[in-house]
Amino acid sequence: MAVVIGTAGHIDHGKTALVRALTGIDTDRLAEEKRRGITIELGFAHLDLEDGGGRVRCAVVDVPGHERFIRAMVAGATGIDVALVVVAADEGVMPQTREHLDILGLLGVERAVIALSKADLAPAGGDLRALAEADLAEAVRGSALAKARVVPCSARTGEGLDALRAELLRLAREVRGRDPAGLFRLPLDRVFTMKGFGTVVTGTVAGGRARVGDDVVLLPGGRAAKLRRAEVHGVEVSEVTAGQRAALNLAGVARDEVRRGDVLALAGGALAAAQVFDAEVQLLQSCRAPLRSRARVLLHAGTTQVMATVLLAGGRELEPGARGGVQLRLERPMAAVPGDRFILRGFAPQLHHGTTLGGGVIVRVRPPRLRRAGAEAEAVIARFAGAGAQARVALEVRAQGRAGLAAAQLPGRVGAGQAAVTAAVASLVRAGELLVLGELLLHAEAFAALGEAAATAVRAAGEGGLGREELRAKLGVEARVFEAVLTDAARGVLVVDRDRVSLQGAAGPTLTALAARVAETVRAGALQPARPEELAALLKAPEAEVAQALAAAVRAGLLVRVKDLVFARPALDQLRERLRAFLSEHREITPQQWKDLVGATRKYTIPLAEFFDAEKLTLRVGDLRKLRSGAAGAAGAAGQNK
Repeated sequence: MAVVIGTAGHIDHGKTALVRALTGIDTDRLAEEKRRGITIELGFAHLDLEDGGGRVRCAVVDVPGHERFIRAMVAGATGIDVALVVVAADEGVMPQTREHLDILGLLGVERAVIALSKADLAPAGGDLRALAEADLAEAVRGSALAKARVVPCSARTGEGLDALRAELLRLAREVRGRDPAGLFRLPLDRVFTMKGFGTVVTGTVAGGRARVGDDVVLLPGGRAAKLRRAEVHGVEVSEVTAGQRAALNLAGVARDEVRRGDVLALAGGALAAAQVFDAEVQLLQSCRAPLRSRARVLLHAGTTQVMATVLLAGGRELEPGARGGVQLRLERPMAAVPGDRFILRGFAPQLHHGTTLGGGVIVRVRPPRLRRAGAEAEAVIARFAGAGAQARVALEVRAQGRAGLAAAQLPGRVGAGQAAVTAAVASLVRAGELLVLGELLLHAEAFAALGEAAATAVRAAGEGGLGREELRAKLGVEARVFEAVLTDAARGVLVVDRDRVSLQGAAGPTLTALAARVAETVRAGALQPARPEELAALLKAPEAEVAQALAAAVRAGLLVRVKDLVFARPALDQLRERLRAFLSEHREITPQQWKDLVGATRKYTIPLAEFFDAEKLTLRVGDLRKLRSGAAGAAGAAGQNK
């Protein structure tokens, strides 16, 4: 298992010296770094940690401590498993210490050890040491690093280094490995040319695996290359996998065609660059002013830095310390997937220290552009944020409506590997929530709505019906979707005769009588009616005739389709009034309260809840539902006019 340790801390607190003492490697490689005595760029080393329980090989990323090089710091901190926070015992917590701690928290780093460096300059029991320890306790209070062990040490004398190695080993063994079956992504943090080999890139593998000989692509530009050679910790390997620090030799691409911030992906994969993302953002409490909608910020994601406009989903401002849904619109594309973390940085007047405003997690790639802020927009982002892989697949396909979604796009939109996505799709198809039409996925709700729309269009055309292509143009769908809709609708509503589509013949006395029996059977079931496929057996009538009678009862307004169920209109009207009365009194309703109000099982309560959402009577917020603003009278009228 690969473990990445990353340093953090103020300039001149001894990060590089400490890494050299632990590893024997000087991570300052640039002539300017040697001349100025400060770290300017990321430095890399490897560290073998072992005891009686075995050895763990770790990659070490040494980051700059100066505020001017925060981009390099964020690039190095992204993807680390264990933070080595360095605070000089003779100076204590400084401004960049605080900003680095904020960044680690925003990036979700939870494992850390705090090295109280230069301990030889501030002996135990002295005022300097006591003050530094007090500063540290205050700086990490309430954060994920509050329980981090503080280890006094000295790179010069060797004091505390064994204890530091032991704590790093303990933390490294707690790290859970990244998913090698996920999407292969390597955010590039260094690009250079090696004589005899050509272009070499380095970075921490964010997910998946790649093998020597694979065709790869650099995003966002799309430049193609081939993986010629790979090294991990200076050792040549045939494969690199999630969590490893890797150096890759690329063939077919020149040094000046690659830059830090690019993401290396497998060619032909689902990963693509985008300029619009939905995300959840957490602002730091130290911000002096609220974050306003349409604010311009600097976004750091992986090794990418790009200017972005932030649109707040819930309103016009986000207060310091608050969390909220946002849409990020970038000046140029970047490659990212749901679950990726990022940092937002702004300008000094907004902040108490540094320029870090906050950070967050990407929850959706290439969403529709945010048109109107409010509770509904906030709820959509929250729904995607709380969804697992299978739920996210369903949400993504559903959001595309009648256009559907190409299955090949799902791994990049979901942020999961192909195997996980394939399993999720299979489960949703078995449940009847998704339809597979070749390479296209369509949500069952969209498919049912298309059937209704087709019947409505043909009915409006009169007895002669519509030509196939004319009907398809009215529906606005591609050929394979259209054919599937016709095949389904023709079972009970439409007649397809060569190039013409018309309604089933006018209801005669027999069909009218059967439609009345169907309606009465559904009405008798109240809010737990028989499913459409059960009606033929209950009525002891042929399935085709019952399907026609059911369609006729829906057209006549006696019954209402709710997903794959049908309900008598009076039952829905009565439930609507009970729901409105409950929400007027209690303001919100929980899933259990809704189940009690309906008096039915989840098979019925979930479709019914989503029916009233679609009617704009209710708004789903997490697991709760609330009465929409202005819905007190409008929803009832809408229901009566359906």
